[in-house]
Amino acid sequence: MKILVAVDPSDSTHVAVTMAAEMARKEGAQLTLLAVAETFEDMENLFGNEATERMKERASGALDAAKALATGAKPKIVLKTGVSPEEIIVDMAEKGGFDLVVMGTRSKKGKGGLRLGSVASRVVAQAPCSVLVAR
Repeated sequence: MKILVAVDPSDSTHVAVTMAAEMARKEGAQLTLLAVAETFEDMENLFGNEATERMKERASGALDAAKALATGAKPKIVLKTGVSPEEIIVDMAEKGGFDLVVMGTRSKKGKGGLRLGSVASRVVAQAPCSVLVAR
């Protein structure tokens, strides 16, 4: 079994990593932690490479924190840069042959009940495998 965990600096990522690491240890699964350093073309035009470097630092920090939570699961660490985090997550899940994507969400409760964040919603809709959304 191959588990892909999409990480970012949010608190919900901690829950997702903890759950995925526990599953990986119990099942003997391969665990991969993925952080996406989101890039914004407009910011690049205004600030040059500085904006991308800041996003890479944030993503790298999220990976470090996630790796510390995944003790005993021996995760593979991946940092990618791109405009669309959901496309990168879905593409990696597909090309990597993952069985499960685990991710957190900064979901909100509204009139209609639970609403997922936009990245989580798109990954759930487009992923080629099961998606576990933790909050």
